Amino acid sequence: MKAVIMAGGDGKRLRPLSCTMPKPMVPLLNKPVLGYCMELIKKHGFDEAILTLR
Repeated sequence: MKAVIMAGGDGKRLRPLSCTMPKPMVPLLNKPVLGYCMELIKKHGFDEAILTLR
């Protein structure tokens, strides 16, 4: 099964954090948000992850 992570956009609501790094890489508790997404995808048995960007 495939999972889709929609990570595109400017990240205006995350400024100033998103001014220096892409929105999916903004740290949350010292770990990128994308890392949490990937862990959940693996935990729930998805075998493929597709990351969409703008």
